[in-house]
Amino acid sequence: MNQYADRLSATPQPLLERPASRPVQFPLGVHGQGAGHGLPARLTREADLPGIVVDAHPPRRVRRHIARAGFSLAVLAGLWVALTGGTAQGWMIGGPAILAATALIFLYPAPPRWRLSPVGALRFGPWFALRLLLGALDVARRALGRRPRLAPGCRVFRTRLPEGAPRLLFANVITLLPGTLTAGLHDELLLIHMLDTDADLEAQLRPLEARVAALFRLRTVPPHLALENTP
Repeated sequence: MNQYADRLSATPQPLLERPASRPVQFPLGVHGQGAGHGLPARLTREADLPGIVVDAHPPRRVRRHIARAGFSLAVLAGLWVALTGGTAQGWMIGGPAILAATALIFLYPAPPRWRLSPVGALRFGPWFALRLLLGALDVARRALGRRPRLAPGCRVFRTRLPEGAPRLLFANVITLLPGTLTAGLHDELLLIHMLDTDADLEAQLRPLEARVAALFRLRTVPPHLALENTP
């Protein structure tokens, strides 16, 4: 009888009766922690959810994505204010486009291999602002002239930019430019809606493509090779 009582006293306590705040013990080699050292310093346990381990700090990549999206939002908004004066009518058009472009930059961030060029960014900003101004004047001239020269429709443009952030930025900047809008994107083919389908689409978009390539430190395919591959 005494032996049976000793065995009962030596029986481990049920799991539910163990303290919920007991630290998790990692085996040797996991997260650089040996047995008995508990949780790593960057991990904390939820007080009311025993056994649930959460990361106390957001991943560094997410923080970079948020910072990149915020920077893009500030740059695009600043350019729009410089061109329109920040009027309410201007924000009704530019606000949704800027927010959509920022959302795409956040949802489809640049892969680690993409590196933005500071020099390319400084050159891209003024050039883009000038293109906005010239494009707006051209659209106004075509629409308000005695004989409006408008022939709206869609055309297909083949870009030489690689898939990812460069191609997405290129497609969204086309939408921000007056007179053009990216209606679709499939691989390297962009469906561009134009106010005047008789205009030279290559002359309009190839310089923009080169600026985006310089922004991402890319080398585009020479024009004569690209034309050979165009059906």
